[in-house]
Amino acid sequence: MSDEGTRQDVVPPDYAAGAGLPWWAKVASKLAIAALRVPPALLRRAGVNRHSFIAESESRVLHEPCTRAGEFANRQGRPPRGVLELGPGRLVVRAPAYAALGCAPVWFADVEDDAPEDPAAYARVAELARGIGLPAPVLEGLPNKAAVLAACGARQLIGGTEVLAAIPDSSVELIVSDVVLEHVRRDALPGLLAELRRVAAPNCLGVHAVDFHDHVGGALNTLRFPPGFWEGPLVARSGLYVNRMGLSEIRAAFAQAGFATRLRDIRRWPASPPGAGAAHPSLSRRAEDDLIAFARIEALPV
Repeated sequence: MSDEGTRQDVVPPDYAAGAGLPWWAKVASKLAIAALRVPPALLRRAGVNRHSFIAESESRVLHEPCTRAGEFANRQGRPPRGVLELGPGRLVVRAPAYAALGCAPVWFADVEDDAPEDPAAYARVAELARGIGLPAPVLEGLPNKAAVLAACGARQLIGGTEVLAAIPDSSVELIVSDVVLEHVRRDALPGLLAELRRVAAPNCLGVHAVDFHDHVGGALNTLRFPPGFWEGPLVARSGLYVNRMGLSEIRAAFAQAGFATRLRDIRRWPASPPGAGAAHPSLSRRAEDDLIAFARIEALPV
């Protein structure tokens, strides 16, 4: 597919820099916490390694599902029948929105369960959907999250790529991931994309937002670390892990799995950020990839 019409923005050099600490101090603190083996759920309750601090805003829980389903409907003349969200975290609360849009069945696949247990969180989204005229299911009075998801025609799949085996072949018409693919381990990404190709219907639309910057301090300083350390268990536990693949590598992996890709929008640094020139030689990154901070990729099966 052609990239003609891609929206391109230039971001400031300190894009996604976060708190005003040196990048190495942030990395060291994350690694120190990981070495203590504090349970992930406890860290999230303390505000560390949370999926998103705005996960339950109206924009995210209602408007984004409407937008993605609308993009499919603009192409096919109807809502998608079968939706897969990768790594939704707390955004499992979108289930009533998808039900109101007529998108069932819906699968939410994640490595751990961070979705709210309180049915009231889902009832709130259903009420928001009804507020804009959508026929959301009535969820008041349901006893737990499991009952809510069943009423919405939705299901959680918790674990690695293997959990996608529960989804029938060619049954998904909309696949969504939001800053998820960069966290998939480098050696696991081909298998994940192969599974997405298996479950994708012939008319499937995939929309994947990918951050290419470090997740502490922005820039590309994590490229400095050798793979033997970066792919090890300490980094995996720390919440620091990104697979350090550039845009061209991600697109090549999609192509290998049987998807054609198009860039919807990209954000570029004005010049190579800190760390790009010090990348470990084994990474063999393209120079043009070192300018890309973010991309939204459309993927269609071929």
